[in-house]
Amino acid sequence: MEFSINGRTFDTATSTTAAISRGMKSAGESYDGYELRWEDVLYRTAEGAFFVHEHHTNKSARGGKPIITDETSELTPEQAIQWIRDRGAVVIDAEGLHLPDDC
Repeated sequence: MEFSINGRTFDTATSTTAAISRGMKSAGESYDGYELRWEDVLYRTAEGAFFVHEHHTNKSARGGKPIITDETSELTPEQAIQWIRDRGAVVIDAEGLHLPDDC
């Protein structure tokens, strides 16, 4: 997928997966009757820039079509490290990141 962020083009197909955060919260976990599933992926471009693609699916316990959102944002290496920490993401490829021991 290609994304335009601040006038720059980022492509998941030509970028390296750096880290992944996946999960699910059921309708019974205070989500107003919705089940939330997410897969958020941190990518690194060949030039060393980082961006995150956040894909979320909200599905009502009462039926109907799910609501799908896709958002992207560019991150500095420091923001990428904080993103990994905040989400407890699994690091796939740490190149370009100076990860502290607690990541």
